[in-house]
Amino acid sequence: MTSAATPAIATSSTSPSGLPAGAVETLDDGLGFVALVDRMQEDPALKVVNSARISYDKQKDAFDEKDQKLCGFLWKHGHTSPYRHSFFTFHWKAPLFVFRQAFKYQIGSGWREYEVEGQSVSLDVFDIFFDTDKGCSWNEVSGRYVKWTPEFYVPGVMRANPPHGNKQASVDLPSDFDHAGETALMQEECQDAFRRYEERIERGVAKEIARMMLPQGLYTQAYWTVSLQGLLHFLDQRLKKDAQYEIRRYAEGIATLIEPELKRIGVDLDAMRA
Repeated sequence: MTSAATPAIATSSTSPSGLPAGAVETLDDGLGFVALVDRMQEDPALKVVNSARISYDKQKDAFDEKDQKLCGFLWKHGHTSPYRHSFFTFHWKAPLFVFRQAFKYQIGSGWREYEVEGQSVSLDVFDIFFDTDKGCSWNEVSGRYVKWTPEFYVPGVMRANPPHGNKQASVDLPSDFDHAGETALMQEECQDAFRRYEERIERGVAKEIARMMLPQGLYTQAYWTVSLQGLLHFLDQRLKKDAQYEIRRYAEGIATLIEPELKRIGVDLDAMRA
C-alpha cells in the first residue's frame, strides 16, 4: 500500500489562506483541510441508545458502559436507525476528484445498486434527482458563479496500480522513478489548463462553460452535513488501507475531529483501518 507519509506539492499562484480554527490539514500542502463546523449539542451516544429504547417506552439521562455495549450491538447487527438522529457538519477543502468520491455519502448513506436497461445504477442517483430532501447534504463552491483560484493538488510521490490483486489499491513507485519530473509535468499541465480557462473567460465565454476543461486536481470547498450513521459508513470504507490515499487522509482527519464521540460509542478505529 502507499505510505502514510506520501508528500504532496501545491501549485498555486496565490498564498494559501490560513486554515480554519481547529482544522486538520489533510494533504500536506498547506491547502487541503477538513474542519468540524458544528456538532449537535445533545450527546450523540445518549441519543443512539434513547432512540433505540423508545421502542420499549424507556429513556435514560446518562450514558454508561452498558449503553456503550448497546451501541456496539446495534451497529454490529445492522440496527442503524438510532444512528440517524445525530448530525455533524464539516468544511472540506479538497481536490475535485476527492469530492467526486465523497459525494456518495449522503444523509443516511444507503448505497444500493440496481440494474436499469442493462446498466448498473445506484438508487441514490434517483434520490438526488427526484428527492430534493435527500440530495442536499453537500453544498459546494459553484464554478458557475465564481472564478476559480489556481490551487491544485499534485502528489510528490507517484503511485502505480499493482500488477495483480486489488485493482483499487496503489503502491508507491520505486525511488528510481522520476517523481520530481512527473510532478513538475503535472504542475505545468495544471497551470496551462488554468491559463486557457482564464483566457476563455476573457474572450467572453461563461464561467460555467470555461470550467469544463479544468483538471480534477483543482481545489474546491464544500460543507458536508451527515448523520452519525453516514459518518460511520464513510469511515468504515475510507479508512481502509485500500482506499485511495487522498480520501483516506480526509477520513483520518474526520476521525481525529470526532474521536471523543467515536470512543463513547465504542468505535474501533483500528478495525476500520484494517
